[in-house]
Amino acid sequence: MKSIINQGPIIAEAYDANTETAHIYYNTVKTWVGKQAESIKELDEKAQSYGNEALAFRTMLKFLESEKVISSLNEEVTLTLINPVYKETGRMQRREEHPHGENALRTKIDTLLYFTSINPLFKGRVFVVDDGCPDGSGKMAENIMSEYPGTPHKVFFLANAIDENDADLPVGITHKSGSNRSVKGGAALFGMRKALRTPTNGMHIIVDNDADLSIHPMQLGLLVEDIINGKTKAVAGSRRENDSVSLIGGSRDLRGNLFIRIWQHFLPQLAENITDTNRAFKAFESTALETILPAIKIYTFPYQIELLQACISMNIPLIKKGIAYLDSEAASTQSGDNITETYLNQINQIIDIAKRYNTIPVTDPLMKYLSSISEEEWRSIETNPPKNILDLL
Repeated sequence: MKSIINQGPIIAEAYDANTETAHIYYNTVKTWVGKQAESIKELDEKAQSYGNEALAFRTMLKFLESEKVISSLNEEVTLTLINPVYKETGRMQRREEHPHGENALRTKIDTLLYFTSINPLFKGRVFVVDDGCPDGSGKMAENIMSEYPGTPHKVFFLANAIDENDADLPVGITHKSGSNRSVKGGAALFGMRKALRTPTNGMHIIVDNDADLSIHPMQLGLLVEDIINGKTKAVAGSRRENDSVSLIGGSRDLRGNLFIRIWQHFLPQLAENITDTNRAFKAFESTALETILPAIKIYTFPYQIELLQACISMNIPLIKKGIAYLDSEAASTQSGDNITETYLNQINQIIDIAKRYNTIPVTDPLMKYLSSISEEEWRSIETNPPKNILDLL
């Protein structure tokens, strides 16, 4: 095992798992695994002892496990990948075209086509939703999709849909200048509604997904396996399981840890089941998604949390699945000066979820305190919370 691990490329960001070197290594790992007596799970358990040395190897095991799920399908499955885009022109380009290029959209389309090539019972499509992007992300997506004539991939423009009062719009959503704007969530929910209205063959699974390659689409089979097998109706990909593979940029943790503790306090039933809520790699069987969608009122980042809380509250079977996550932090559209939704805004959205789903008494002291503070007060405590706040958690 040490020898095959040492052959792996250095993984420092999401792009590194999508190079020609990584593709060659995947085939090397695939051949090697085929000669082993142990299962992929057993091999992964052994590889965990190598720590970050085995990052590439363990990522390829996830890809291989996913491919095996797709190749073994014995009934028709249609998978719709929902990709909201906002300032994503960089990551949609190739690396030689942009310093942070990931060729993300082509990679997703090519992966779905590859899955169909190994099992024609699988059909995949990407629905991109331009979330009012000022940089032309939707137009770039259209240009890329034109390279795949005759395929079912689509681009929707949320701003146009609002102007046209599209029937599939989330209730009350406004343009970016309005009071109920979309910050990813509204675009994602609109795309989900479009997916549910578009005819499909066989079982239909809708996947909420980010526009980058931090979670490579080669893992889609792994994500949807238990839905296909009838074991659940919804799956949340998780970076925090024993079998997860994770490379997370350090700056994301500084303010995020307190936010995590706060949402877990307000949504205790969800916290018991799911520890990683904010990564957009979640799969829903179509009838389950149709059940919960009318309840979703959050159109900013915490929409992902509300989707999961709705499953819990409406008794939709929900499980988590360990995934490989390789950060795409350098090109993030939501870090540093690019942040469009503050943590305090998101906390207020979580409080709204807690109230609507009755997850905690409205007399909760922490809820009352956080509902009353200003952005300035929040900034003074978010990276170094005082004891009186920690005592309430």
